[in-house]
Amino acid sequence: MENFKLLENNIIQLPCGVFAGIASYVCYPSGELEGVKLSEKNMLVTHVGELVPCYEETNRRKNKYSVEFYKNGMVKAVALNEVQEIQTPIGEFPAELVTFYETGELKRFFPLDGQISGMWSEKDEKALAIPLSFDLPFTSFTAIISGVAFYQGGNIRSITLFPGETISIKTEFGDILTRNGFSLYESGKLESLEPAAPTLIKTPKGRVDAFDPDAVGVSADVNSLVFGEDGDVIGFNPARYGSLQMCSPEDCASCSLGCS
Repeated sequence: MENFKLLENNIIQLPCGVFAGIASYVCYPSGELEGVKLSEKNMLVTHVGELVPCYEETNRRKNKYSVEFYKNGMVKAVALNEVQEIQTPIGEFPAELVTFYETGELKRFFPLDGQISGMWSEKDEKALAIPLSFDLPFTSFTAIISGVAFYQGGNIRSITLFPGETISIKTEFGDILTRNGFSLYESGKLESLEPAAPTLIKTPKGRVDAFDPDAVGVSADVNSLVFGEDGDVIGFNPARYGSLQMCSPEDCASCSLGCS
């Protein structure tokens, strides 16, 4: 079922607004508009402010939709023409790509949106980045980030670090050096993180040398080391970690983890 009308002069009308200068568009198999590429400037009013979708293609951001849509015609994602300040639930931040929930609330923002390829390296992308600062109950840091995700109600869901960046996070087991990023419960409590180095952690089954050498930092929504809202470890993948040591009374006598 179509969710749009194609008008004269390369104009498309949707429930969320009218877009001019349609260079091309793609539909879902069921007929609804999925995405458009624009060839002229448009202004889109959203929960994060007025956005200018991409209309000038570069080698760094080739073959991208300017705007993506849900099947109901509401905006799913906007690739911005250039980095601009957006209003998020935690303040103003620079963004080059923004995604939304189907009801319009901010879902994620990405400060940069370059396509890593043979023509554009990760190093090139990082050279354009600006370190951003965050102050949370369990960590305060300034680092280059890849993106921030939000719950529909506005609380932070996760913060993903740019490759190579590390930060320190306070836990019940001491400060843990973290790479890739971390996730939060909707309450704001720490949910999970990705250790940047082997870290000794107690679990109900013993002590684990927590470290995943194969962790992929595309998104920090899910990480290897998972905590309950009370701060205890409730999940880890033993197959990804170096060792699992069962505690003995002798171990506990000389251990600083406080397992007993």
